[in-house]
Amino acid sequence: MKVLTQATVANFGPGFDVFGLCLNEPFDVIRIREGSRLRLKVHGFRYKVPEDPLKNVASIAALRLARMVGAEVKFEMSIHKGIRPKSGLGSSGASALGGALAMAKLLGIEDRQRIIKAALEGEKAASGSAHGDNVVPSLFGGFTITKSLSPLEVFRLDVDFRLVVVLPEIEISTKRARKVLPEYVPLKDAVRNVALASALISALKDGDIETAGRLLDDHLAIPYRKSLMPWFDRVRNAALESGAYGVSISGSGPAMFALGEGLEGIGKAMKEAFEDAGIKADYLVVKVGGGAKCSDV
Repeated sequence: MKVLTQATVANFGPGFDVFGLCLNEPFDVIRIREGSRLRLKVHGFRYKVPEDPLKNVASIAALRLARMVGAEVKFEMSIHKGIRPKSGLGSSGASALGGALAMAKLLGIEDRQRIIKAALEGEKAASGSAHGDNVVPSLFGGFTITKSLSPLEVFRLDVDFRLVVVLPEIEISTKRARKVLPEYVPLKDAVRNVALASALISALKDGDIETAGRLLDDHLAIPYRKSLMPWFDRVRNAALESGAYGVSISGSGPAMFALGEGLEGIGKAMKEAFEDAGIKADYLVVKVGGGAKCSDV
């Protein structure tokens, strides 16, 4: 089996651990076949990820799914890693989903609840927590709202727009980004996020991307994670001055994204702001993705 899993923007502004957006690129490609022994190969070596099957999130998820159904399967897996690890674009989530989905197709399993549960085990191995705001949109595509992981309850909006994603050449691990978050937040901040998230869903349903962009603020995670991102305000201001409707962090960062017109110009301005802070960066203009794709090899 061959599985393609796409990058994602988790949180998407005010939707901490709930909202997710699938991107059409970058993506991981995972191949699996039954074999005489457990083997994992990472091709290209563009990004360094473990080749030990017991440490790679894709093979961890595949093994977990097989155990769920009592299957004793030895397999050979190969990964073409297109999503940079620790970038904020759901790299571990995409690989974990790819491993779980590849095993599911190999065993003839269609139950999305089990597939997601296995993928979350891989995600947990990478980030320390089984959050689904990357795994879920990578599977379903579009814009997703995860009400519950167990039982699996997902609401999907079929949205169609472009955005610019800026990737600085630094890393912020999800584990570290989650550790800086407080256990409790002020009531007023929680209320503000509920208002922002509710209005954002309405704007996306109406296809009003300008309003959606202006609702990307967050009061639950970004104020605390900014301690790991001293360049955040500089880059955000550069984007807004270049005509962006709104700007936010993708997942736990360091990637940032923006909505607006003239996305190339916005991306260049954000890239220059990073470089003014001494950080190399690149940007890409992407579309909303349709979710994971599977095929026979």
